[in-house]
Amino acid sequence: MNISKNKYQPIKRVLYFFILFFTLLFSISENRSDLQSKEKADSGSLKTVMRALYVPNNHSRNMDYIKTILEKGKPLGINMLVLDVHTYGSTVFKADKKVLEYLKSENIYRVARVVCFQDGLNQITIPEARMKALHTLVGEAADAGFEEVQLDYIRFQDGGIAFPLKKKYAFIEELLKSFRKITDERKVKLSADLFGRIVYNQNDMIGQKMEVFMPHTDVLYPMLYPSHYTGDRQRMSNPGETVKEGTLKGLKRVEGTNVAIQPWIQAFPYNIQPAKVKLDQYVALQIKGVEETGARGWVAWNPNGDYSSVFSALSIIAGEVITKKE
Repeated sequence: MNISKNKYQPIKRVLYFFILFFTLLFSISENRSDLQSKEKADSGSLKTVMRALYVPNNHSRNMDYIKTILEKGKPLGINMLVLDVHTYGSTVFKADKKVLEYLKSENIYRVARVVCFQDGLNQITIPEARMKALHTLVGEAADAGFEEVQLDYIRFQDGGIAFPLKKKYAFIEELLKSFRKITDERKVKLSADLFGRIVYNQNDMIGQKMEVFMPHTDVLYPMLYPSHYTGDRQRMSNPGETVKEGTLKGLKRVEGTNVAIQPWIQAFPYNIQPAKVKLDQYVALQIKGVEETGARGWVAWNPNGDYSSVFSALSIIAGEVITKKE
């Protein structure tokens, strides 16, 4: 009996070591996989970054234009469009149903931009007819197939009426509540544009305060155009760092909420000379600055809808990534 046990002892040892080896190998592999998943989640690589373009109303209803910018932009990551849904100075809803259906079929995130009070409010009351027209416009946009309604010019004039800030904040909050009720009923997101300086300011005479907007919006879009920091040569000279700094300031303010930050970036040549780079490089620096943060993404603004600089910038960035991998 003892002889039989001794005979099989070496085989048992070999089997034991094989089992131990493969158990350890599996454990290491599983831990490495978990760690890689965590690192991806921590780095935000699993999150879809929104790369968006603004489209003025005359282009937003032009199927040829829409198809052209998507043919160029989709391979570079463009996955969202912010479309004007009315013409300048009007509250009449103008959108093309076929364009919206096409965007949906292309899996493009659709945002309706509504300019509420062009150049800002100069009084503390709004005519009832004006508010009714704006409410109707927001409702029509939400019903038309947009996934988000973005409010612009929800503010008082810069250098305008000297009402107490608390009164301005309360007034703006009531406006936001009225719009939020409309979008909530239709299960559509509500967002708003902010002056770039608002991410830095705790209080501002135009009545925009992040903490006033946050309870009533899903996304805030600070306009962080580097060219607009006139008098600050350092910020104008470093578009990437300027946009990154402003984005981080905004993200800090929304911590602990479900509000996303998605800054506007500059895709036009105004005041870019201090940066000493061409427009496409200027845009690329801004994109990289935003995408190094936890922002939802960015929206490029060109008043004429010319995004050749953005497509070139994204190609530059893609080329840099390939070069680094090689």
